[in-house]
Amino acid sequence: MATTKSTNSLPLCDIKVIELAHLISGPLCGQMLADEGAEVIKVEPPGGELTRHRDPLRHIGSEKIAAYYASLNRDKKSIVLDLKNQGGSSVVRQLLESADVLLTNMRPAALKRLELDPQTLHAQYPRLIVACITGFGMENAGEHADRAGLAMVAEAMSGATGITRDHEGNPVWCGFPLGDVMASVATHSAILLALRDRERHGMGRIIDLGLVECMLPIVSVAMARSQWQDEAVSDFAGSNYHGVPCGTFPASDGYVTIGVNRDDFWRQLCIAMDRPELGTDPRYATYVQRARRQREVHDITAAFTRNHTRAEITERLIAADVPVGNIQNMDEVIEDAYLTGRGMLQQVDDGFGGLFTLPANPAWPARPAHQPRIPRLNEHREQVLDSLGVTRDQIETLLHTGAFGPTAAEPV
Repeated sequence: MATTKSTNSLPLCDIKVIELAHLISGPLCGQMLADEGAEVIKVEPPGGELTRHRDPLRHIGSEKIAAYYASLNRDKKSIVLDLKNQGGSSVVRQLLESADVLLTNMRPAALKRLELDPQTLHAQYPRLIVACITGFGMENAGEHADRAGLAMVAEAMSGATGITRDHEGNPVWCGFPLGDVMASVATHSAILLALRDRERHGMGRIIDLGLVECMLPIVSVAMARSQWQDEAVSDFAGSNYHGVPCGTFPASDGYVTIGVNRDDFWRQLCIAMDRPELGTDPRYATYVQRARRQREVHDITAAFTRNHTRAEITERLIAADVPVGNIQNMDEVIEDAYLTGRGMLQQVDDGFGGLFTLPANPAWPARPAHQPRIPRLNEHREQVLDSLGVTRDQIETLLHTGAFGPTAAEPV
């Protein structure tokens, strides 16, 4: 969490980003850039980005806002353009002339159909940073070129799903789009580096990132260990790389997670479980020994946890200095005093006057006097076009020739 910042001059206040993105990886990256002061113009197709229509929806009179969309698009400017229409395409070109970054997670073939091929754009706008997130990358993707990408596929292909195991040793999907989030964070970093490089050399660049490669940092320890296992550990290669016991355990009122990645933590856990003799028992005293008896160790741990509440378990283990976490539901996270105190939860305007809670940007936390807001569909069309010098007459022409979609309405 940043501890020193100016509330008057955000770090990216002079940066313009054009976002042609949907779902998670692109929009989350764009939202982080907006949090940090960039002007992020979200170009949406007629009808709006995909996630605007996904349940659950909050209805305000005849209007609606989707939680999915709202979670990833605060403080952006929305304009609807039909990129298959000559007029809509022309407006995007005008936007790119003054933009610093084009952010997209569209497939390469789709970009080419829309005449937005990254290589062509880089030649036409040398200072533009073209940041492309795809399932498998654009260059050197081999047989995976233009293949449909999905976070859970990237998690599987990177090996991450293979090392995320239940207590039976079965691979388990993590349950959320980690691949998208990792790609978004990597692209955010790449954009900041490209901006810094442009300051020094005056040239933009193409950022080509695939979901699979962005997952690889997650598995770096496992990858190294798989190449460096000696005979002492070769017979439990499927064990938890983080320690034993590690993972989720049942409490009387829910679940906790316990992480014993050192032998002294095991001894301290045994004391907290009122089983101190197990801490030095030769069957369990070291990680290697516990890994060979994972099932027994997990059963011992679960026998303790299921007889206590989450609060009782965390109190005991914190006192014993054993890593432990109460597995909270979203209602509990929203009310968490620790997260609130850290400034990591913020109230966001849903665009219609209602408020809800979302995570803040850890790299650049919420501004105290600023109320983040979700853009209504096409809300900023007039403002964006005015910044390009488009006249009223020209807007009318664009409207009637379908630049904003075949049934375009006036902006909300």
